[in-house]
Amino acid sequence: MAAQFATESGDNPLWEFALTFYARPGVQQTLLSLQNDTGMDVLLLLTAVWLGKQRRLLPPDLSGAGTYFSWRQQVILPIRQARSHLNAEPLRSQQAVLRKQLLQSELQAEQEGIRLIFTWLQQQAQTEQEDCCAANLALLQSITVANNGAVTAQKKEARGPLLQQLLLLAE
Repeated sequence: MAAQFATESGDNPLWEFALTFYARPGVQQTLLSLQNDTGMDVLLLLTAVWLGKQRRLLPPDLSGAGTYFSWRQQVILPIRQARSHLNAEPLRSQQAVLRKQLLQSELQAEQEGIRLIFTWLQQQAQTEQEDCCAANLALLQSITVANNGAVTAQKKEARGPLLQQLLLLAE
């Protein structure tokens, strides 16, 4: 996610929060490390922090967000994979243009993903309590999103310090 490519947020406070929070110093690097090094989902992490800031818990059963997970699997991840492939290659000018277009498409796909998550959350019963941000991140740490590939024990172990860092950045 890159805030400089932001598109209109419409009526989605989760998207507005995601853009603002992602732009804070240290957040982008931490989230990308959680994504690339530990296999966590950045949009769910942003959702967990957003809910936590509102003293609301993430629903413990994420399977209800199946529409988002399908979108992620079928749209977001393939675009990201294609863009990442171009990142690994020395680029000719046409490839650089394509990479930029893929980055824009990835951001638009993530915006739609956030919309799907927000719609799902609006249909859920909301629980309020203290320290929701930590509880939400702990829930995400304990699960592996289906179809996210194998997450090794080493990757799971690396999640803790990065999630703690994200929690500090959210304060």
